[in-house]
Amino acid sequence: MMTLSRMRFIDEEIGTVICVVLGAFLRLKYLFLPAGRKTDPKDVKKILCQKYFGMGSILNSLPLIKALRRKYPNAKIIFMTLETQREVVELCRISDEVITVRIDSLPLFIGDTLKVLRYLIGQKIDISIDLEFFSKFTLIVSFLTSARVRVGLHQKRIRPQGILTHAVFYNPYKHLSRIYFAYASALGVEYDSGYFQALLPPADGGIKERLVHRLRLDPGKKAVIINTNSSELFKFRSWPAEYFAELISSLLDKYPDRQYVLIGNAADKDHVDAIYAMAGRPAGLVNAAGETGIAELFALIEMADLVITNDSGPMHIASLYGKSTVAFFGPESPVVYGPLNGNSLVFYAKDIYCSPCLNIYDSKKSLYGENCPENRCLISIKPGEVFDRIEKVFLNRKG
Repeated sequence: MMTLSRMRFIDEEIGTVICVVLGAFLRLKYLFLPAGRKTDPKDVKKILCQKYFGMGSILNSLPLIKALRRKYPNAKIIFMTLETQREVVELCRISDEVITVRIDSLPLFIGDTLKVLRYLIGQKIDISIDLEFFSKFTLIVSFLTSARVRVGLHQKRIRPQGILTHAVFYNPYKHLSRIYFAYASALGVEYDSGYFQALLPPADGGIKERLVHRLRLDPGKKAVIINTNSSELFKFRSWPAEYFAELISSLLDKYPDRQYVLIGNAADKDHVDAIYAMAGRPAGLVNAAGETGIAELFALIEMADLVITNDSGPMHIASLYGKSTVAFFGPESPVVYGPLNGNSLVFYAKDIYCSPCLNIYDSKKSLYGENCPENRCLISIKPGEVFDRIEKVFLNRKG
């Protein structure tokens, strides 16, 4: 598989040159020909949305998609993403069609991209929505589709001008869902909080029944889902393993009437197994790491009464299902990525100078690479403090 650093290099070094040339060509063209940017909603038939990396980012685009559906009721929405994100997009039901590219190797990526571009050109895209952060690849795809309207983020230092017809200001002090909604605002949609409510469709009932049977869950007990994992790219976003083990032990000791479930994919299994062992492998704790796919993950979280999680995809799923959520932040800011639901509890040591250390403008490149030597922003959040606040906010309530 192509590494992230290699993809960044190709995008920044080669992509920038291509975009500068394309931007100059378009600016020259528009001196003599109308840009053709106005599009009547009833005439819009095809909308392309591009987002490749980050389950959380895809989930946070739901309010925007909801707004596009309402403004362009006759349009078919095509979502272009990585093959690894296909199921997430399909489960969210945010598009009429999903097209994907693979990044297993450079030749495979190039082949998929050329095939997809031929298809998109034939589709006659009316509006192209670029949801990636300052990517040159997505700009080039938008241009090559010949979409009359091309919407994306503008930042003078990074974005070559000319390719976008609607450039949206990236505001680092707003939540990602509001940043994405600014795309809809650029197309004339007025903000309404209703776009941010009831965003995820119900999970499949059959999947829930199979989960209960396979994991031996008790339907009569409230479930606490615990996600100790974070993205493979940013492992240092994880609250310490020994802290999770201590918190789990405290919860089991005082609230044994609930059932506790550890989650994670196959790549997370060793990490989750270690925490399961630290907690003493108690009977009241189910280790489901490596036992669930994406659809089952959605279903399991929807069944939960409480979700305790690192800043990661499962946190956003819990938020968009309206679940009571406990989330740990440090390398990234909860202002931008925090849970949207009101019944959430965020732990963030905001007084530590180096936190947050990941930002969009620097392509989320940490000074320390994939590991932080201290990770003080998360280490300073102690298990005792977390337990006390969870108990006060969520566990002592009636019902």
